[in-house]
Amino acid sequence: MFHDQSDSSLGGDDGPLSIESKPGSVTARKAPMYELFVLGELMDGPHYGYLLRDILGRLLGPFRQMSWGVLYPLIRQLEREGLIVPDEKIEAGRSKSIKGNQQRKQYRITEAGQRRFLALMLVTGDYTADYPELFLIKLNNLDHLTREPQLTLLWHYREYLQIEKKYLQEGQSNISDGTRFIPEDQRAHVLDVIGFRLSGIQAEVDWVARKIARLESEKE
Repeated sequence: MFHDQSDSSLGGDDGPLSIESKPGSVTARKAPMYELFVLGELMDGPHYGYLLRDILGRLLGPFRQMSWGVLYPLIRQLEREGLIVPDEKIEAGRSKSIKGNQQRKQYRITEAGQRRFLALMLVTGDYTADYPELFLIKLNNLDHLTREPQLTLLWHYREYLQIEKKYLQEGQSNISDGTRFIPEDQRAHVLDVIGFRLSGIQAEVDWVARKIARLESEKE
């Protein structure tokens, strides 16, 4: 359900962002990912600011929501940097908010925003705990890239999965042969967890392999 909050709040206090974006915080780490998400959605056409949060939730799942205190200041920042602008072609009848006749803003991406989007898409970067979420956003925007950059992104994620898989398999082997000591009454549970994680990673490895094979078989 959408919050009844118009884009006029974009001029309000940045409070939540000023707290969450401190160096080392979760939001600070995810700032480039959120920026890529917003720019990527606008690559497909203009959007109302308040709808972006709902779209991200549908992409990442019901338990990974971007707060309003992060979304709106981010939109303000992108607008200040000239990466997005309000869409002047918006129809007034479609832009009215629930409260009175106040209009919600619809945004479109600029040429500078398009260049920034492509730069963010092409940066592979380091593997972090947030990398799977970043990959989902890049996967959602894969159609904006040509075949070779698409393959580069998929190869990079496949490598990430292979590192995770190898780490878990080594742990599984060490526990099973006694190299790594785990109390007998906990061993079966730990191996269950590792097996569960390996099954999920293998499913992703298989999916990525099929996607890579399809792309490699295509001609530019």
